[in-house]
Amino acid sequence: MTEFMKTPDFSLLENPNVLNRNKEPARAWYIPYRCRCSALSGAKMINGNAVGAVQANIIAEKNGRYKLLNGDWDFIYCKNKSEVAAALKGMPEISGSIHKDKIKVPSNWQMYGYDVPQYVNSFYPIPLDPPHVPYDNPAGIYYREFQLPETWNKEEIYLNFEGVDTYFYVYINEEFAGASQGAHLPSEFRITELLCPGKNTITVIVFKWAWSTYLEDQDFYRLSGIFRDVYLLARNKDHVRDFEVKTSLDTIQVRLESTAEYGAATLELYDADNRLLSRKDRMIKEKTAEFHFTPENPIRWTAESPYLYTILIHAYNEVIPVRVGLRTVSISTDGEFMINGVPVKLKGVNRHDTNPDTGHYTPLRTILKELLLMKQHNINCIRTSHYPNPPAFLRMCDELGLYVIDETDLETHGTVLGGHEYGKDQSLMFTENPEWRNAFIDRIERMYERDKNCASVVMISLGNESFYGENHREMSRFVKKRDPERIVHYERCENPAEDAIDVYSRMYSSLAFVEEYCANDNNKKPFFLCEYSHAMGNGPGDLQDYWNLFYKYPKAVGGCVWEWADHAVRSVEDPAKVPARRAAYGDAMPQYGQNKESLGTEPFFSYGGWFGDTPNDANFCVDGLVSPDREPSTGLLELKNVIAPVQVEDAGTKDGKPVYYIINRYDFTDLEELNITYRIKTPSKVYRQGTLFVKCAPHETALVTLDFTFPEFSFEEFFVEFRYCLKNDTVWAEAGYELGFTQRKLPVMQTVPETEPTSLMPPLSVTFSGENQSGILQAEGEDFKYCFDLDAGHFTSMCFNGVEMLNAPPHFTIYRAPTDNDRYIRGVWNGNFMHLAKEQPYACRILEVNRKYVTLLASYSIAAPTFMPFVKYSVLWVIYGSGEIGAGVTAEVRPGVTVLPRFGLELEMPAGNEQLLYSGFGPGSSYRDMRHYCKKGIHASTVTAEFTPYIFPQETGNHFGTEWAVISDMEGRGLLIKGMPEFEFSALHYTAADLDTTQFAKDLQPRKETIVRIDYKQTGIGSNSCGPELLPEYRFDEKQFCYSFTIKPIFTESTDILRESRTLPGITEETEI
Repeated sequence: MTEFMKTPDFSLLENPNVLNRNKEPARAWYIPYRCRCSALSGAKMINGNAVGAVQANIIAEKNGRYKLLNGDWDFIYCKNKSEVAAALKGMPEISGSIHKDKIKVPSNWQMYGYDVPQYVNSFYPIPLDPPHVPYDNPAGIYYREFQLPETWNKEEIYLNFEGVDTYFYVYINEEFAGASQGAHLPSEFRITELLCPGKNTITVIVFKWAWSTYLEDQDFYRLSGIFRDVYLLARNKDHVRDFEVKTSLDTIQVRLESTAEYGAATLELYDADNRLLSRKDRMIKEKTAEFHFTPENPIRWTAESPYLYTILIHAYNEVIPVRVGLRTVSISTDGEFMINGVPVKLKGVNRHDTNPDTGHYTPLRTILKELLLMKQHNINCIRTSHYPNPPAFLRMCDELGLYVIDETDLETHGTVLGGHEYGKDQSLMFTENPEWRNAFIDRIERMYERDKNCASVVMISLGNESFYGENHREMSRFVKKRDPERIVHYERCENPAEDAIDVYSRMYSSLAFVEEYCANDNNKKPFFLCEYSHAMGNGPGDLQDYWNLFYKYPKAVGGCVWEWADHAVRSVEDPAKVPARRAAYGDAMPQYGQNKESLGTEPFFSYGGWFGDTPNDANFCVDGLVSPDREPSTGLLELKNVIAPVQVEDAGTKDGKPVYYIINRYDFTDLEELNITYRIKTPSKVYRQGTLFVKCAPHETALVTLDFTFPEFSFEEFFVEFRYCLKNDTVWAEAGYELGFTQRKLPVMQTVPETEPTSLMPPLSVTFSGENQSGILQAEGEDFKYCFDLDAGHFTSMCFNGVEMLNAPPHFTIYRAPTDNDRYIRGVWNGNFMHLAKEQPYACRILEVNRKYVTLLASYSIAAPTFMPFVKYSVLWVIYGSGEIGAGVTAEVRPGVTVLPRFGLELEMPAGNEQLLYSGFGPGSSYRDMRHYCKKGIHASTVTAEFTPYIFPQETGNHFGTEWAVISDMEGRGLLIKGMPEFEFSALHYTAADLDTTQFAKDLQPRKETIVRIDYKQTGIGSNSCGPELLPEYRFDEKQFCYSFTIKPIFTESTDILRESRTLPGITEETEI
């Protein structure tokens, strides 16, 4: 058999001294056009606005100099290089044991059933033995034909790859064209001499692992293949190779670099509406030419007002467009981070390229959806964790207005597991190794050159968790040599005095650490939390606390929440099968790959380990503010309101009227650009509403007085609610869109609850099943009959109008299904067997039997095997003739118990109790440290809707600060729970054990019954899944506590719930009439 093409030089896979073969030097990203009109049209990335359809503009191939090679490619999967060599001998006609299929480009082959997705955080998926890689090194051979346009026959042709994971070899018409690495970095090859007129072929051989794998140990799914765009560019024989744009507040400087020694160039400057402002001609000499523009009345670029000019570069029969934002980035002498000379707070998130259907390939519409969501939730900054995102992403950030921390494709986290073997700190095996220096610099150079002209890029990051050494210093020197004004970021440089960094960046620092650094006047560099508030599962719960500090200190720049989106794979029940991904291409997408027939009817989101991938880090990848499908979580809603552009603080009263400070948290926008409204209300009624006309400059504070004289007393709480909405349409939202709100309680004294005296209650009949007031106590009134087991210390029946309201005896519990942010304290809880803890009755005695009420005093403990009781408590139970049950709890916690998950009464209501009405924080779940997206008021819900299906099941549905709650059936028959004064509660179709013992949301089976918890307190959420411990003020660490509540069966249809909720039973002496 004749060999199809020469076998690749496999030695390159283990040779870090050869970074690439035949790759063109790095340059700025651009697309050349043939004419001015198409260039102006192609320059803009986003078309439409919030009122119409906002769409990403795909580069049109009719431009004449651009040919996209995305689409269906032939594909051969090989287990190792020997199979690659054998397959190449038989191509293009494959037979025998070698299987040829079709695959989409861009994509990852694991998403088509070849190999499996593997999720690891810091582990290397291969032995730590650089530069060697395993012999069984999976590879994919990609092959397709393409037609060379006739007009290209005399042009220089360049082949571009925007992202290939990981090492790849390229052949054109069976001739070697080049090889490269750097998964998220561009690679360009000049292939002119390898082409022929008409039909041509391209073959790309991609290996999963190479020496470069050791520099790409990021925390994400490890996926392989051609996952970003592949395209051809046709260039004139002489052409502009590169250009650099630099701006000040009022000038634009452009420097061209051409392939020819001499030539002529014309640059045109257009405004945002494509009106020509200026035109300049220059001669290119010694391959360079420089241009300067000074626009009249220059409009500057910021994330709040992302105004972009367009420059067209005319040279050598080509037109190259570039969008330009006039902006500067600097650091003040006081350590403030400045955009255009103005201090700015970075309200950021960390973003990965991740998609549950397409892997690391993120379609343009998905990127646009993400960025629009970020803008809608007040996010102004993105850290591209931990590699450069696609060029289209940066173009969208330029247009929408988002600050970008552009991060180099570099992470060596797994080297820390080398410890101090051979007497060396193995975490420094790369960063302090001169033999790897060129590889480090190659990565920063390719990213820097690609993105240097983007207005959105405000910092250059040297990578992530690659420790720190001389190679990082060399990377910084490269950046500073290219542009001394560039701001360099790197978190693993722990010494803020190092010249290599301009910003002191940390991860997951405690509030105490942040304050200590920022309060020290000797620290002159800005402080930035590149990762904070780990948004894993239910959380994060500490956002407001961090932003209180960020606003307090000028040198506190802000931070980026970890992270934007959950990583997951949409999967089917059989973990051996990975269905082809429909979502990215629509229902008509051909089902390619080994498992093309296996598309599941009930897909779900899986995480590390589902596919048998080992090692893995389980669900640590499910840690985003949005779901894999980009649905916002409560964490994102919390962030939105915490970082809203307006804050309102109490300023007391004036002439009996409330006064407020209106604080402008914008950096460049006056509040007159917003529509600020207010409502003065109680949970049941609106008393006054209106619009405030506030003119307040950025960073300033205005004082407003509301024209309302509030009453001295009220049985309801009074609140004022401020809403901040867009006044005008934007690209990302329509006029009227709410950016945030503030709710403040007014100083209206609440009247004490009304008392329903026992003297006015119907009579109560009390009987006992045993002698001497023992056995089962039965209390019967006009429309109820209750049974209380005096030996077990709990109710066994609550019958209301003949209908049983209990499905099982109520009991006090302390456990909650741990959240992801409980991952460390969970070890303490489970180590003490708290999940096995049960209520143990000690004694129960009857204090008084009256014809209108009966009182019982019961004592209990909650304990688990092996350990002394966690809590001992007594409950004063009172059954009233009205049917209301009072509970007064006095508890003492064992001294050695550090933090309790929660404490409260758990009761199980029969099936059908689905309706929920409550007065407290809502809508949505709330916790003591995560409730800033909620309002205090009356909220309606259903028990089913209360459940949040986290991919990894955990605690959900709690309501902090509840005054009363009604759980009822469709007919309105249910239980009214009243706090004295407040409690926490939840109502779900799951127990804590259901959630705690289930690994995937798909495996949860909702109960028909409703599980209600009436809690004294639940510990907060925090962000300790990868952050500091929960703040003391949010821990449930009290050693003694008391709380009271009542339970009363009602018909909602015939009950004035507001009045009933403010009425409590009271024991009074009866008077004979």
